[in-house]
Amino acid sequence: MRESTNNQFMLATIKHIYLYPIKAMRGVPVRQAHLTVNGFLGDRRYAFVRQQAAATSGFPWMTGREKPHLILYAPRFGRTPTPDDWDVPVWVQTPDGGDYAVNDPRLCDEIAALYGHPVFLFKTKRGNFDSQHVSLISLASVAQLEAESGTTIDPRQFRANLYIEPADRVPFSENSWVGKIVRVGAQAQIGITKLDERCMMINLHPDTAVQDPAVLRTVTHLHNESMGIYGNVVVPGIVRVGDVISLL
Repeated sequence: MRESTNNQFMLATIKHIYLYPIKAMRGVPVRQAHLTVNGFLGDRRYAFVRQQAAATSGFPWMTGREKPHLILYAPRFGRTPTPDDWDVPVWVQTPDGGDYAVNDPRLCDEIAALYGHPVFLFKTKRGNFDSQHVSLISLASVAQLEAESGTTIDPRQFRANLYIEPADRVPFSENSWVGKIVRVGAQAQIGITKLDERCMMINLHPDTAVQDPAVLRTVTHLHNESMGIYGNVVVPGIVRVGDVISLL
């Protein structure tokens, strides 16, 4: 842990930021993002819901668990979401080259055909999160897991919001942040709440949707099914690539 000039302890630096406009689809890399009390603006604001599960399942979303091909759909923002302009247009490029507004019925029909059952589009201002508002993954931990699994891993397989380089360069040192509050950049603060328990989604290569079971198998056997950390927002603020994460 490295002491910073403002008497806080520097934990890591942000290397990449990703937002996921539509749950389970491809992430969008951004240089900065607005972190609110409900998570990052623009993150997971849309989701496709399996119609027959909407009233019976605690997890009714259409995801790569059902159809891995879904992660090849590539959303993009019409403009950058801001606190004064959060409801921005979202477009989706399909693997076959189609280009649709997120609410175009043709996109919904295509997702339903992919799944083989009816789906509908759900929109929220708060985000359709699996667990907590913000997910973080250490690139040092990813490199260690790659060595342990004997396979090539693209960090995007973990679908995190913040990809970080730890100051101590120690893999999995971020696990010790659970239960603590960290400052991100100049103002934002995140309470680190839990480890991120993983599923088969981390086996899927983001550019091909090809599965490599060695990834989840190694996380399960060596890391108690967890990889990365989750947090909730304590203080909002703008988060930028290059920002320092410090322990309060």
